[in-house]
Amino acid sequence: MKQLAKKALKNPFVYGSAVVVFGSLFANFFNFLFSIFMTWSLSVADNGTLISIITLITFPALLANAVNPVVVRFAGDYFARGELALVRGLYIKFAKFFILIGVVCFIIFLLNIHLIDNYFHIGNNLILLLANIIMFLGFMNIINLAFLQAKLAFAYTVFIGFASAVTKLILGTLFVYLGYSITGAVGALVAASIVAYILGIIPLRVIISKKTTIPKIDTKQLFKYGIPSALTLIGLSSFISADILISKHFFEPDQAGLYAGLSLMGRIIFYITVPIGSVMFPIIVQKHSRQEDVSNTLKLAALFVLIPSVLLTTLYFIFPEFAILFFLKKTEYLVVAPYLGFFGIYITLYCLLYLLATYYLSIKKTNVYFPILIGALLQIALIYAYHQNFQQIIMISFILVLLLVIGFLVYYPYATKK
Repeated sequence: MKQLAKKALKNPFVYGSAVVVFGSLFANFFNFLFSIFMTWSLSVADNGTLISIITLITFPALLANAVNPVVVRFAGDYFARGELALVRGLYIKFAKFFILIGVVCFIIFLLNIHLIDNYFHIGNNLILLLANIIMFLGFMNIINLAFLQAKLAFAYTVFIGFASAVTKLILGTLFVYLGYSITGAVGALVAASIVAYILGIIPLRVIISKKTTIPKIDTKQLFKYGIPSALTLIGLSSFISADILISKHFFEPDQAGLYAGLSLMGRIIFYITVPIGSVMFPIIVQKHSRQEDVSNTLKLAALFVLIPSVLLTTLYFIFPEFAILFFLKKTEYLVVAPYLGFFGIYITLYCLLYLLATYYLSIKKTNVYFPILIGALLQIALIYAYHQNFQQIIMISFILVLLLVIGFLVYYPYATKK
């Protein structure tokens, strides 16, 4: 047994998963405390606005986040072969590109801030300005974390998440306590983004600071892999973001706040399991590069995703009122109890879809972008057409994700056929 345990710990997937999952759970505990404190301190309508803002700031960053598999795909190969000059070249290219993209997005958002305010019924331009700053910082943060992930620096990546979460909780609590309400909460998010950037750049200085000629990198190959990967992750992120933003537009503030609370309960499942894919991706990239078998890594990852997802969904089904009061505290949220169990099933399927899509990207099967993107666009179109109640929105999302999961499972034998 002792030998088996030692062998398991030497497995990079088991070790990486243990570090990232338990570390992320620890960091997400502070993120959870932040969300809980805001839920308790703000009204249902204001908390819905805050969750909508947090969702909104992720959308422009989807482009940057979608580059993550591209960075890990190529930087992972370079790290595996010890070609640090290529790593430096790749980092410099992406840094320049995303600084430019970040500035352009910042200006576009700033020029349209009144239109955005009116569409989402925010009523506070200062909040949107702070959100714009967070989005700009997010571009560089994502690049740093992607390179750390490719380097298999799982422990340090977890540390960054932990430091950022603690900063957000402490400052968010302080600002809200001082009476700054949602503005204070969003201000804490700005501070957390700054902390994440500073910590993220420190371990990469050794790689990017050495004076060397930037190597020629096959840009055509980057775009050939990068564009489908970007579209894949944009589609995946849209599935758990678009419904919140659309409900914020169509529903009354209190109703939008209730749906945001329901979505937050579902995202707890996602936040617990998403680190599994983050660990799996670079490991499979390096194994695939060395032409090693990766099927057991995928099966182990799927098991790690399904166990907590099923357990939490079961809790949501059997004790929905208890779960809502435990996580959200306020009795106003109890009206969403009938939807909680089914929403848990939807998120469990989504977590499995996310893992399968990540796996296919890691073995260069980038054609998965097409069904995911079509599904995401269909979700937006159908919710726009049918949004009379929460059940319609959840059912639309559930059916589309279920069909994608079934399709990806059917595709597996063909994708892995040698």
